[in-house]
Order: sequence, then C-alpha cells, then structure tokens
Amino acid sequence: MEIEFKYVAGPEQGSGLLNDLAREYGREIRMIPMDAVYYDTEDRALNDIRVVYRIRTEGDRTVLTVKYGKGSDKNSKGLYRRQEENISVPADFKEKPGIDVLEDIPVYREIDKAVGGQYSDLLGVMLPLKKLVPVMEMQFTRRELDVPIGSPGSVATVSYDSGVIMAGGREEQISEVEIELKEGTEADLVRFSEEIAAKYCLIPGLKSKYSRGIKLLNE
Repeated sequence: MEIEFKYVAGPEQGSGLLNDLAREYGREIRMIPMDAVYYDTEDRALNDIRVVYRIRTEGDRTVLTVKYGKGSDKNSKGLYRRQEENISVPADFKEKPGIDVLEDIPVYREIDKAVGGQYSDLLGVMLPLKKLVPVMEMQFTRRELDVPIGSPGSVATVSYDSGVIMAGGREEQISEVEIELKEGTEADLVRFSEEIAAKYCLIPGLKSKYSRGIKLLNE
C-alpha cells in the first residue's frame, strides 16, 4: 500500500522545506534523476480498469511499477492511498514491456483480461495480444530525504520533484512535494503533512502525474 500526500509547490517552497528538514534532522538530501515511461494498449485498456503500468529509470535502477486503486478525491487534502507493486527489471525491459512478470500480483487476472493475454504452448509464458505501447513520458529530478514524523519508528520520505510531463505532443511542468509514509501510522503522516503544508503554504495536489498526463492526451 502506498500512502502519501501530494502538494503543488514552487521551486523555492520545495527546495526550502527540504533544506530546512535536512538542517533540522542532520540528514543528507538525495538527488535522483527520473525518467518514467507509462504504457497502455492502443485502446487504453489498462486505464479503463484503473491500472497504471510504469517503467522508471531511477538513477542506475530500472523499476516496473503497477499501481491500482482509487487514489485521491476532492476531500482528501492531497492524500493518496493506492496499492503499488514494484519489480526490478533489466534496463532494456522498456523495449519489450509485458505482463508475464506480474503473475504474482493481485490484479494480474484483471490485467490479463484487459490485454487479451494467453499462455503460449511453446514458451510457457504470458504474452499480451494487445501490445503495450508508450502513452506518456516524464523526466524530472527528485530531491528527497527520510525524516521522523511522530511516534517512535514512524518515518516518511519527503521529496520535491521538478521536471516535465510529455504526452500527446504536449508538455506540462512538474513542481510538487510528496510526503510518503515509509514506516509507522497514517495518523502520524497526516499530522506531519498538515504541519508542513501550513508552514510552507503548500496547495493540495488533487491530480497525480499520471492523471495530468491523461488530461494532456485527451485535450
């Protein structure tokens, strides 16, 4: 389960709060270049079942991520709750993305049905009949650090992302703060995030990067 707050933030807000937290807790800020490609079928079958399929290069790692679930709503104040599965894959996996590596995740059957997959008698692996194709790309730099957020053992990763969403021949800037629960309780995350949002005048982000990319595709 991924539980996090998203906030719209300018560069000064994002950098300022990270620098303040780094000084307060004596932590080092990590800087990670991100290049994320999102895939779907030509008829957007995965989007129809509320599944996000992403392959992201995170520094020297390549990670396949599948997200599913509701996400956020207008009354959430930027809080997102989603199921998330992460699988390390080879760097060249982007060239031939598939669903065979997802057999152990709970929504595998739904994904299989959406893409029309079938088992190959020859290879013994799942092959999608509907090809997965890139639908959007995001390039951004993430600056992040881990901080305690309340009860002993409660920890969150606070990050600031700056970059661009590219979809449908259009672009939109990324400038947002994320506060993701790593260990501990949601109540601790809520209290900490609300304090940070008030202190730095952050605006709740009610649309994920993916949702913003879908909007660009549909314009």
